[in-house]
Amino acid sequence: MIRLCLLSGALLLAGCQAVSTDSARQPHGHQNSAEEQTSQPLYPKSGNYRALRAASRDSRHSSDEGPQQQRGEARQQDLWQAIADDMMLDIPADHPRVVAQRKWYLKQPDYMRAVSERARPFLYLIKEEIEKRDMPMELALLPVVESTFDPRAYSHGHAAGLWQMLKGTGKNFGLHYDSWYDGRYDIMASTRAALDYLEYLHKFFDGNWTHALAAYNSGEGRVQRAIRANRRHGKPTDYWSLSLPKETQNYVPKLMALADILKQPDHYGMDVPALPNRPQVAAVTVEGQVDLNMAADLAGVSRSQLKELNPAFRHTATSPLIETEILVPVRHAENFELAMADLPAEERRNYQRYRVKGGDSLGIIARRYGTQVLALKQANNLSGNTIRIGQTLLVPSSAAPAPSRAGSEQGTYRVQAGDSLSVIASRFSVSIADLLRWNRLSNRHMLRAGQQLIVAANSG
Repeated sequence: MIRLCLLSGALLLAGCQAVSTDSARQPHGHQNSAEEQTSQPLYPKSGNYRALRAASRDSRHSSDEGPQQQRGEARQQDLWQAIADDMMLDIPADHPRVVAQRKWYLKQPDYMRAVSERARPFLYLIKEEIEKRDMPMELALLPVVESTFDPRAYSHGHAAGLWQMLKGTGKNFGLHYDSWYDGRYDIMASTRAALDYLEYLHKFFDGNWTHALAAYNSGEGRVQRAIRANRRHGKPTDYWSLSLPKETQNYVPKLMALADILKQPDHYGMDVPALPNRPQVAAVTVEGQVDLNMAADLAGVSRSQLKELNPAFRHTATSPLIETEILVPVRHAENFELAMADLPAEERRNYQRYRVKGGDSLGIIARRYGTQVLALKQANNLSGNTIRIGQTLLVPSSAAPAPSRAGSEQGTYRVQAGDSLSVIASRFSVSIADLLRWNRLSNRHMLRAGQQLIVAANSG
């Protein structure tokens, strides 16, 4: 199944606003507060909230006419503005903490340009997930506050990924970890887990989103204790009145200040680069362990691009323990899905670990396991042939055989028994679509042993 999100953009480092350390967040804080939970739905919504949301949408559709309608359509074509138009939280724009954060953003003219480039691959995905859950669209800005949309962000507090989740928190909300994969860096999986956590926090704090957002930063236990302390002293218990760590005091204002700017970019004079409000990448579900270099070749994208879109994988293969979603650009998704469906089981990679011993070389290990030196180097990201005693190597136990070179120097290949288009495409680092076009094939399954195929551009 394919689900759509955004195409990879350049990874740029944002200005001086650092990644949130999240060091105070308590991944297990909710476990000792069961008395606060009720039997209400996971994501309770007041009738007033739903009415406001419906009225906002109805008014946009019913009253837009002429130039006003054209302006509305232009805004909806820009992803940032489409997100801003769907925001529904009450923003105290004149609160001193919000004003201070807004001034910071406005003094950093390059900040949103850098963030927008990093958000380009992933923002539509997040917007889509929030829409499915009918949650406030302001939540799409949390990765800006948490990680400046750096999918590989890692804090000294050990929080990771776009949503800066701690390992314990992620595990509590369904993320998987093993030696092959860290779910906190998986764009789709971490987004779902973060929104699950936010839904839980919203319920935990009886539908109060500012309390829930503060708890996402510092833990629900800390926010709950601050509420109880204010209650004991007869003080207001709203977020703005709570005694919280400085980082948490600024956390919600950062989100709200950015939301306020996006709602009125012309008013504040903020240059926010437009992003296309349409899907740019697709998630293709694959079964079994898959070599990522082969996946890139089958998809017709560069290996570096596939790696940028899928930072959760620790090695050059997916995890053998879970079903995997691989993000690829939209225009390559259908061919990739077909190629993976066409890939014989014996062509999928399975890996085992090997600890290097004295006298070993890549050639000796390759012969011992029936694989190739090139396959070993690719699996272990080795640029040379040097290995050291005690080093652990990933060894592909079922490596694709080296392609026959008969005729391949001239850009042709003679089909062998058991070949498929996906296997041949992977061997020669071309796409299945290219093979079909170059060889004028109408049926991708019609191959016969001995058939001569063009496997390189400008051949034949």
